[in-house]
Amino acid sequence: MQLADQLVEAIESGRLVPGDRLPAMRALAADLGCALVTVSQAYDVLTARGRAVARAGKGTFVAAQRAAEVPFARRWEPDLGRFARAARLEGVMERLTRATVPGAISLASGHPAPETFPLHDFARAFHRTLLDDPPELMQYRSSTGDPDLCEVLAAALRRRGCSAEARDVIVCSGAQQAADIVATVLLDARAVVASESPTYSGTLGVFDAHGVTYVEVGSDDDGVRVDDVERVFSEYRPRLFYVNPIAQNPTGAVLPARRAKAIVALARRYDVVVLEDQTGWEMTYDAAAPAPLASADTDGRVIVMESLSKSIFPALRVGYIYARGALAEALEAAKVRADVFTSTLTQRALWRFLSSPAHARHLRAARALYRGRRDGFVEAIAAEIAWSNVRPPAAGVNVWLPLPSRYSTQSAFDACAREGVLVMPGEPCYPTRTGPPALRLSFGNLTIEQAREGIARVGRALP
Repeated sequence: MQLADQLVEAIESGRLVPGDRLPAMRALAADLGCALVTVSQAYDVLTARGRAVARAGKGTFVAAQRAAEVPFARRWEPDLGRFARAARLEGVMERLTRATVPGAISLASGHPAPETFPLHDFARAFHRTLLDDPPELMQYRSSTGDPDLCEVLAAALRRRGCSAEARDVIVCSGAQQAADIVATVLLDARAVVASESPTYSGTLGVFDAHGVTYVEVGSDDDGVRVDDVERVFSEYRPRLFYVNPIAQNPTGAVLPARRAKAIVALARRYDVVVLEDQTGWEMTYDAAAPAPLASADTDGRVIVMESLSKSIFPALRVGYIYARGALAEALEAAKVRADVFTSTLTQRALWRFLSSPAHARHLRAARALYRGRRDGFVEAIAAEIAWSNVRPPAAGVNVWLPLPSRYSTQSAFDACAREGVLVMPGEPCYPTRTGPPALRLSFGNLTIEQAREGIARVGRALP
């Protein structure tokens, strides 16, 4: 990709002009000290972009310039230093803070409902841990996680079709740490990451800090599009593909099982590692959650990560990675370097809670509450925002609201703030930070009455 980009720069600067013959591949590979296949793939990328033409027996030549060239794919490379790259949400959070006024209703947080938090049941599990576990269990422990908790998490994956064992699970401090561990192992600076667009900004922020280059994969109402996955995999050969198949944040889409299997097959064909974020899979409303992509994985190239913060409560800060083979060994080593191990006390209490009837009872109650809030929220949008055309999210607590062309995201944010309602701008959810103007609206921690009033204010702000 670096070689292809340099050749494009030479074409655009005029150092290479239409009709010029590019260097012979063997000669260029020898000059650069790289493999012949590297040059061959770079030339293939140029051909796919329409920048070069291959002529059998003669070589590869700079293509004639097109009158109006459409970018092949939106790509973004950070200009700032390593630590500045992590500021994907910094400007947005500053805007939200400045716009907060007394009486404002926030549709921007994406937080779960506090009334769903199973605090009394978890307190009992915590109490039993302190009373029943021997002191030795509170010593320095396994870096991968408490064995009992790992078995419970692996059993849940097995019920969903994965060939998971406890040794395949690495317990982390939330999905954010899980994503950082994966990035540390797999991504070098300028590594190409394919990502559905829009997607979860928190994980993108982790990848930003590692200096990656993004290629966007298009999506529709049912999640990421398989045809665009194949286009990106074949042309860009990304190192990693990040996908949020269930309770997709920010759209609430659920990826159909047939698409999931097709994506795994494409990853195998084009030698791409897949990171699937299963956070929120238990909060599906209209049908059971489909199996993870990892259930169709036969060679260990799909990594699963999940945070339990949204489905139980955020202060828990426990998540996990599921991986197999050499990938699992490398991820475990990276976890040890990060923080040795995640709190054993919390893990033991979580194991007791997940193993008790209280967990299933909690999920049933939470799903019922969120389903009612979702229905009221979507009804309010249809009634108050005449130009909207949103699909009820199949899972999660977010609605993605594309804006008409007469609004920019900034103007929509400002207009809503003046009406006393805070909304999340869509830009941080685009891997390249650019895309059609849109807002993410969240209903999880609002009563139906609060949500309806918030949407009424959006409707007044954006007629």
